[in-house]
Amino acid sequence: MDIFQNPFHILGVGPRSTRAEILDAAEGASLSGDPETAADAAAALSNPRRRLSAEVFYLPGMDRASAQGIMAGFQGAVRRMQPCRGVTPAAAVNLTAAALSRLESAGADGTAYGVGLLSQAYEDADARGVMEAINADRRAAGLPAVPEVSDVEEELDRLRLYCRDVVKDALDRLPSRDLVAACSHAVRSETDNATKPPPVLVRDMMEIYDLESRAFFEREEATVKALLAALKAAAGDRGASRKAMAVADDLEKVLMNWHSVAAPLLTFLKSTGVTHGPSLRVALQVRSTTVELHNAGADPALAKKVTSVLGRAFADVAEVSEAVAEDGRALGGR
Repeated sequence: MDIFQNPFHILGVGPRSTRAEILDAAEGASLSGDPETAADAAAALSNPRRRLSAEVFYLPGMDRASAQGIMAGFQGAVRRMQPCRGVTPAAAVNLTAAALSRLESAGADGTAYGVGLLSQAYEDADARGVMEAINADRRAAGLPAVPEVSDVEEELDRLRLYCRDVVKDALDRLPSRDLVAACSHAVRSETDNATKPPPVLVRDMMEIYDLESRAFFEREEATVKALLAALKAAAGDRGASRKAMAVADDLEKVLMNWHSVAAPLLTFLKSTGVTHGPSLRVALQVRSTTVELHNAGADPALAKKVTSVLGRAFADVAEVSEAVAEDGRALGGR
């Protein structure tokens, strides 16, 4: 739920507003705007269960004046993301999500920074802390407290899904190259270069990235297989060394493009102790071909070139990097 579609915002009331204040606001909103929308907002804030959803998706711990004041800065497009300070964790999540959903012309770095801010804010929003802030608001409003923390946990799960959609939309607004760069920057930052587990929203982001990039890797794997076959055929023809090098140049372009798209996944999966299956599979196919070329007595420069490309393209695939280093030493000594 976008914060500007929240029943509290629709009626211009705050989490500490009493039932009487909510009804008065609904009556005024129905006279000046859409009566049905005003009535639905009032009903949502009057029903304890529906109200909890509105509370979690709004600004718990803030009075009406403070809430309205801070939201005034989010009415239009946002050019630069900034940390939300001096607010409760749930409020920080919703304000950061509002900013990220309105972020324009920030490029890869600015978008990655916004994703990191939202991810960190969500990590800080533990259910018991959010429940305490909401119940403090309810006491001030003269309303019954939320009895079970599990109810808050359920709403925080819904908030996570909303934040995941906000992240996806922000990335989808970027050109493809910037999208890849933003994911790479966000993953490196939020995992300390793959030295710690990723936070939940980064995990969600990369699960989406993995799913949406599979078609690309399937196409490129088929291209790599075709180029490897062409490379072996050209290398087997003693008079076609120039043609073999040209094929190796094409292979280099494909593998380095693979590397750029796979980079976010390689960092992410490394932080979880898992290997990117398509990258490992392709890397092993390329290595097998270089070994064949070497054993068949092909031009040493050709095998060295392909091995060098393999090392650069798959340096983050642990199962391959050590073997490639050994191959490089063997080829160097030939």
